[in-house]
Amino acid sequence: MSSPSSRPARWIPVALCVAVFALCPTFTVSVAAQTPPPQPATPVIVPVPERPIPWVVVDARGAYPSLGLDEVTAAGLGVSTGNLPGRARTLVVGAHVYPLRRGFWKVGLGGELLMGSGASQKKSATGAPAGPVVHRRLNSVSAQVSLNFGRGAGWSYVTAGTGPFKFESYLDDARPDGVGASTLNFGGGARWFNWDHVAFTVDLRFYLTKPSNPTVATAGRERARIVLFSAGVSVK
Repeated sequence: MSSPSSRPARWIPVALCVAVFALCPTFTVSVAAQTPPPQPATPVIVPVPERPIPWVVVDARGAYPSLGLDEVTAAGLGVSTGNLPGRARTLVVGAHVYPLRRGFWKVGLGGELLMGSGASQKKSATGAPAGPVVHRRLNSVSAQVSLNFGRGAGWSYVTAGTGPFKFESYLDDARPDGVGASTLNFGGGARWFNWDHVAFTVDLRFYLTKPSNPTVATAGRERARIVLFSAGVSVK
């Protein structure tokens, strides 16, 4: 039988355990407060400034427009409509400046030079030449005004212009030198500057040509609408 004096000694381990458990939360909170866990660094995002539309752009575009089959022209040349060249290899070169700027839109002023030609000749069943060589030629110089929407990395536009436009048809030995009538053109397009100074560009344009009378070298022509879809490059 244990003595009364030994009973307090039995509670000493129990008291020590209770004290340890009581102090553990306080110690944990204290350590956590002193050494907070490291936080991941927040990435700094630097906004890329938007480039404005350049002040000057030069275009060079190629096209292969349909010329139509004009009965008046064919009769004037003494051939059938099937002997007329149906299309013309065409080059358009232009230069534009953008002096008026208001936020998202800009007004452009410029000029364009258009040159195109096509030729065909009737063939026999054996493939031999069986008729004259027929030429059709496009020439135009026009002043342009455009309204542009976008930024320097790429923008779209609508445009209109006017200037002398020659649409001539003649035989191989003729040398046309007529003066083109003033012709309205209008349309739109877009440019994408995927490189610092060079862009890919497309353009859709409508030329409302007037009828023309025959001359010594060229055949007459009815009124025609030339639709010119061109693609190429722009340089700033």
